[in-house]
Amino acid sequence: MGACAKPAPTPPPGPNVVTITATDYAFGLPDTLPAGLTEFHLVNHGAEVHHAAMVRVTGDHRPEEVAQALEQVPPPDWVAMVPGPNQAAPHDSSNTTVILEPGNYLLICFIPSPDGMPHFMKGMTRAFTVTGTVPADAALPEADVMLTLADYEFRLSTPLTAGTHTIRVENAGPQLHEVGIERLADGKTLADYQAWMAQPQGPPPVRPMGGVIGPAPGAPAATFTITLTPGHYLLTCYVPDAGDRRPHVAHGMVQEIEIM
Repeated sequence: MGACAKPAPTPPPGPNVVTITATDYAFGLPDTLPAGLTEFHLVNHGAEVHHAAMVRVTGDHRPEEVAQALEQVPPPDWVAMVPGPNQAAPHDSSNTTVILEPGNYLLICFIPSPDGMPHFMKGMTRAFTVTGTVPADAALPEADVMLTLADYEFRLSTPLTAGTHTIRVENAGPQLHEVGIERLADGKTLADYQAWMAQPQGPPPVRPMGGVIGPAPGAPAATFTITLTPGHYLLTCYVPDAGDRRPHVAHGMVQEIEIM
């Protein structure tokens, strides 16, 4: 008789899928989420661009205190930045997959309105709680591209191409960073974007496509999935610098890529 075949290994359970709804200026999501692998989908129903910065907070602190704490290097031990879905254009979406630890969290949108006021100052914050324990077999999805954030550059393990990619994001720098992927309008270049950033008049020459806010230095990685079509894109980081408070794009943390 032939040898018995070994049973196929049991695949790890899929992520808990959570939708975050964004409007001008509020977030919607469940009050309580289970710990473990979580795939966040940020769906923007507003007229402005939004993102969902995610912060784990110990103790009772106002959103303004949390925002100020994140500007410190290193931040106080009562606040920890957790990767969240980056910019979603109006009527569009973005996503991020992370492993959530138990604790109390706060969603914050730091993006400013045309009047210059950050959205969280208009009330765009949302508290939620993560309960339970992280399963021992929790693991991020397999990625085909590794993106490392540093002061002040993006390091891609392989060039991005047309199609759908799952990108793993890690932070190798001493500061908090993010990655945003933004598509340049037809005929526009990095120079046009930089000119608009210096004097933002009229619509921006880019459209946000998603990305990840974070992770913090030394924090666990995150992934996001994005579908790219041929064209020119920018990788951007708008996190304020720990030294002069200018956004990291002003320190050169912006990179143009062409998708063939």
